[in-house]
Amino acid sequence: MTQTDYIESHEQIKDTQIGYCRYGHGPNYILAVCGAVGCYKKDWPLKVLSHFPPDLVTIIGIDPPGYGTSRPPERKQEVQRCMKDSEYCLGLMETLKLEPFTVMGWSEGARTTVHVAAKGKEKVNRMIVLAGATKVNHLGAMAFKGMRETNHWLPAGRQPYLDHYPEEFLRTQWAALCDVVDQVHTFMGGRFPCDLVLPQVKCPTLIMNGGMDRFCGDPNVCFIPVLKSLAKVEIHAQGNHDFYQKYPKWFSAKVLEFLKTSEQK
Repeated sequence: MTQTDYIESHEQIKDTQIGYCRYGHGPNYILAVCGAVGCYKKDWPLKVLSHFPPDLVTIIGIDPPGYGTSRPPERKQEVQRCMKDSEYCLGLMETLKLEPFTVMGWSEGARTTVHVAAKGKEKVNRMIVLAGATKVNHLGAMAFKGMRETNHWLPAGRQPYLDHYPEEFLRTQWAALCDVVDQVHTFMGGRFPCDLVLPQVKCPTLIMNGGMDRFCGDPNVCFIPVLKSLAKVEIHAQGNHDFYQKYPKWFSAKVLEFLKTSEQK
């Protein structure tokens, strides 16, 4: 990898200066979306991206409004947040002239990914969902309630966030996010807005989970009944919620295989 294979920059998208990183110069364009209270430096670090050959991919890691380098202003957590983020995702890739592209998101970012694929239509030729869920059941809602106070987390769980954000930002943002999950469970039947647009996704899809993940939903409940033959599932048996960071070689190999086998004839 050369120094020019990785850059960080900003673009004015709608009303916000959107920060992003760019890795590689290859013909396969990929937009990577971070998880809750994340950023591209935390969720799409160079130690993961560098497992992709830079001559095969161009990966854009976006900081959605209110996260990472796309501040100020601070993020406003709300039920429609991922839907709103998708507009900035599409706007950034259009501005960078990297279309059509594969959209890839982890955890909360997986919900944004569904909105991008549904809204982008022919601009999005593939979707990759990592540790994602379009629904939350009672057990999931209770798990989020139990995690609401970040000062009760183990230090090892907090530190990856504190490497990029002040403690107060993590505390307030995570509490607000947990409130959003509770609203979805209580008032929306456990269906995030992305679940309502999932039938609009018409592109090949790769669903990737960790076999030891306690947080993401069963793809046979969330995705497979809707996407059917469009979707392929890959599970790393020893992986947790952040399986792609713990096993980047396995992750990159599965993604590159998917890109190759899902090429449009």
